[in-house]
Amino acid sequence: MNEQNLDYLKKSLDYLGFGSKLNDVLESAVSRGLPAFTLGVTQSYTSAQAKKNPALGSDQVKFMLNFNRSKQSDMYFLNDYEVTLNKAGSALPVRQVFDLEKDNRITALQAYKLLNGNSLERDVYTKTENSESPEKKKVWFKLNLDVQDAYGNHPLKKFYPEFKFELSDAIDKYPFKSMTEQGKDSMMKMLRSGHMAPAEMMVGKKAVSVLVTANPQFKGLDVYDKNMAIIRQDEIFPKKEEGKELTETAGQKTSQKNEIDPSNTEERFPWENQRDDNIAQQEIGR
Repeated sequence: MNEQNLDYLKKSLDYLGFGSKLNDVLESAVSRGLPAFTLGVTQSYTSAQAKKNPALGSDQVKFMLNFNRSKQSDMYFLNDYEVTLNKAGSALPVRQVFDLEKDNRITALQAYKLLNGNSLERDVYTKTENSESPEKKKVWFKLNLDVQDAYGNHPLKKFYPEFKFELSDAIDKYPFKSMTEQGKDSMMKMLRSGHMAPAEMMVGKKAVSVLVTANPQFKGLDVYDKNMAIIRQDEIFPKKEEGKELTETAGQKTSQKNEIDPSNTEERFPWENQRDDNIAQQEIGR
């Protein structure tokens, strides 16, 4: 048995968030010289909702870790692991396989947050053409839980700095009530680590307790009420929707003015020098 390799695998399990609970069964499997084996473990996590209402119970997450032995040596590798989230109060489990190399060594806790639909930010080392050493970048991760591939996996989206999602600017757009700089810093820390952040927000004319997560894809936030129902953006920003309706109404009125009067020969058969003006008026009406 390769003791150095075994020690490395134990450190990998600890880094991923499994501690030492699997060490004994790992050592037993490695000592048998199996070409491949899988170790399973279930862990409990408390959601943001359960922290406010303990009666909901904990979420149960099952991990199946897949090990393979090298064909050229006695070394074993942990290539990927399958995660199944059984959320308290939900009958439908959510499943995902994380490839440790391809998915930047997502940890157990990070996998749980992603399967809950949250986004998170972490450091990623990428190779560049002009540099010999990898460059560290802060990258946002989010699972698209609405889509599955042929293997039942959800696409793991990554948003690099070039995408220009600025969390601080996104928070400033929302009508949080009594948001201090210290409160904003605390919220940013929670959102970057993949947590849901509690806050108070003005929705319409009412102050409402909400939970928010980052949404890097749309450069904003996802906002939920105390029952975890999504609060729509048009509820949060009613003025923008009112402005849009006013613009559409004005457009309809302008369009009506531009309608051709069938009794007017000049309007029914406009000359070339009149056409551009009519087109411009119609474009305004739209």
